[in-house]
Amino acid sequence: MHLAQELVAYAERLATAPDVYLKVRAALDDDRVSSPEVADIVSTDPALTAALLRQANSAYYGYARKIERVDRAVSLVGRDHMYELVLDTSIASVFPGIAPQRMDMKRFWQDSLRRALLARSVAARIEDIDTERLFVAALLADLGHLVMYVAVPDLMATVLDAQAAGGESLADVERRMVGCNFAEVGAALSSSWHLPVSYGVLIGSQLNPTAAGEYARQAALLNIVGAVSAHAGGTPASCYPLHPAAAGIAGIEPEAVEATLTFVKPQLDLMFAVFSPG
Repeated sequence: MHLAQELVAYAERLATAPDVYLKVRAALDDDRVSSPEVADIVSTDPALTAALLRQANSAYYGYARKIERVDRAVSLVGRDHMYELVLDTSIASVFPGIAPQRMDMKRFWQDSLRRALLARSVAARIEDIDTERLFVAALLADLGHLVMYVAVPDLMATVLDAQAAGGESLADVERRMVGCNFAEVGAALSSSWHLPVSYGVLIGSQLNPTAAGEYARQAALLNIVGAVSAHAGGTPASCYPLHPAAAGIAGIEPEAVEATLTFVKPQLDLMFAVFSPG
């Protein structure tokens, strides 16, 4: 049996948050930092620079002239979308070439982006919900699985077989056979990256929002978004169950979240094309 922290420690290359993400995030959070100064930080990372220029020159923005300068791209894309781009690209840099057995990496990243964009879209329409916090938590929500597939691949293969053959939820089978589930591992990874405590709470309690304390409403919304997004991606409900109290705590029904998928799809297609971790 394994503790979540043990799995994170074992997968050593996953244990450090990308430096460029921390620097750009700090700059974006500081209103005194100008777009050219943000651009200077972005320019230190070739992959991030390329992704930013690809997005700025995409049909989504419809700018007639080619954008070649990073500072102009930062201004065009805007700070909110810069958060997404920096986090997406930075996470990809932490997992270069990782392709665990029995894990479709293209689908993994597409599911992560769908969940995050859906979370942001829904959160923007609800009062007293931190949109950025929920976006980040949703994007990172399933990283625990990536750690588990890297750290204990054979055991996870057994977990998948056992879950498919029985009626338990995937998280329950993980807890029984591995000693922890993906949400707990994700929370441990968030802690090892020294991300704000709120992210770890949301990720760790996404399957049981009643345990999230002051963040219960956001955790409940994350649970609903996770369940709706998983279903949209073809994942069985047993792999990401909707908590029975989630709708009441979040103040929104799953059907309302599901209706938002139509508006998210164009941006998902754009972000996945730009991000395209391969």
